Amino acid sequence: MNTKRLSRPERAALTRRALLDAAEQRFLSEGYHATSLEGIAADAGYTKGAIFAAFESKAGLFLELCDEIFVKRLEQIQALFERFPESDARLAALAAQPIDPDNERWLLLAIEFWTQAARNPALLAEFARRYRRMHTGIAELAEQDPGPLGAQSWATVALALTNGLTLERLIDPDGVPPDLMATTLVLLQDPTASR
Repeated sequence: MNTKRLSRPERAALTRRALLDAAEQRFLSEGYHATSLEGIAADAGYTKGAIFAAFESKAGLFLELCDEIFVKRLEQIQALFERFPESDARLAALAAQPIDPDNERWLLLAIEFWTQAARNPALLAEFARRYRRMHTGIAELAEQDPGPLGAQSWATVALALTNGLTLERLIDPDGVPPDLMATTLVLLQDPTASR
């Protein structure tokens, strides 16, 4: 049996991937603050030192994961725009989508991290840089049909609505209809639209 010995960069990439996968599961189930580096390392089959070698800190690990999640989320949004090129059909499709519990848990996790980063200017700058990439990606998609707000403002409002409605749903699950986001976006796109 001929097994190829992995190079140091290949081993490092496998270690990073295992740590990111373990971190995603831990962060989503326990939250940012409650998740321990020891637990992530143990789940991935490594020591805590591997996290520091690969990411320097818990925040560094989270920010790397944030990069991946934001890219995935933008790809999902882009796929929706491609499947439904007309604004009305796109918003109707958005309204018909069930609320994704993983996306909602991720958003709550990001908000938890965001509140911690608010007290650390360097960390906030790193998180903001990633968040701006998400905003820019959504604004670029919105350029297809920017409506009266314009693409940049539409992206800002869409992200703010997503954040706010997720928090509202956490506090009052029955008080936030599943189609509220899409209904609001329709009205922002066309204020004369009937509800």
